[in-house]
Amino acid sequence: MPVIAERFEVAAAPEAVWAFLLDPARLAPCIPGCEGLEVVDAHTYRVRLTVKVGFLATTQDVRMTVIEAEPPRRLVAEGRGEDARLGSQVDVRSTLELTPAGAGATTTVSYRSEVRVLGRLGSVGDAVMRAKARELAGRFAERVRAAFEPRA
Repeated sequence: MPVIAERFEVAAAPEAVWAFLLDPARLAPCIPGCEGLEVVDAHTYRVRLTVKVGFLATTQDVRMTVIEAEPPRRLVAEGRGEDARLGSQVDVRSTLELTPAGAGATTTVSYRSEVRVLGRLGSVGDAVMRAKARELAGRFAERVRAAFEPRA
């Protein structure tokens, strides 16, 4: 099961970053390929993502469930996505940690995702999947950081 781990800094306190990451209306535009993010209940979200991975384009309907939360420091979520057209499935378990930095005015966002890809999408190979995950993670981090930058 491939593991993807990244970290980035945001110019805001952990409490502000936590509130942002749990607000679907603010978070959805930061997720590359997100076509919709819906709250199912207090712990469950449904996300529709379209992404091109290698030679395949996939649209995944992902159901994410928060299984552990320690506001505003740590969150663990599990999810499963399916693309019936491709006959592919993605299972993911992600851990997100927010750590104060720079006298609390900055937050280090660290996450670790264990991803299992089955079916046709899994045929693109681990190296391609990791490269795509890094690319998407970089775009996500840029968008989250930009959301906290002062407007000119």
